[in-house]
Amino acid sequence: MVDSPSAGATSTPRPGLRARKKAATMRHIQDEALRLFEVRGFDTVSIEQVAEAALVSPSTVYRYFGTKEGLVLHDEYDEQIRDQLGHRLAQGIDLADAVSRVLDDIWTDHFGHDQEMVVLRTRLCFEVPSIQGAMSLVINQEVDAIAAEVARSGRCNFATARVLASGVFWAFMAVLRNWHDQGYATDLRAGIEEVIAWLPALEKAVS
Repeated sequence: MVDSPSAGATSTPRPGLRARKKAATMRHIQDEALRLFEVRGFDTVSIEQVAEAALVSPSTVYRYFGTKEGLVLHDEYDEQIRDQLGHRLAQGIDLADAVSRVLDDIWTDHFGHDQEMVVLRTRLCFEVPSIQGAMSLVINQEVDAIAAEVARSGRCNFATARVLASGVFWAFMAVLRNWHDQGYATDLRAGIEEVIAWLPALEKAVS
């Protein structure tokens, strides 16, 4: 359920009240979980302890995140990125430009205001083996979701879109890993933009 945009609007529809309430609850639970993981260590914290800290039931945590690893891997911006990318591709915008514009839309909130959370989640993803293993499954799911948006735009079929999305996603992960290994001191956006600059050549190569 989404709030309908005004006539002639070019922005993506805003999520409805129910979706916003769910997102707020998930954000609260994730914030509490990350706080506990940072203080006590990921392996020593239980779902029950997260639920107690967030003032929700353990079943709510499982329903929203599935596993303890999911508390780290969930990214509240993933759905927004998919929706905005699909919206821009439907307008006929070039793929690389569409990806860059979507990043522009979320960068300040995600990597600016939430930088501490991003750094902590990145560190856990690359330093905790169980999270690193679960991350591969999540990335493959996101690859297929993005590939479906690209294919829906009519640029290419799903199989080709999956190759494109896989190349971009795993390249982004390499950039994140470099950022982590270099103490988060490098320019993350510049590294991501370098990957985006490869997109036209990659799209041409697989088409």
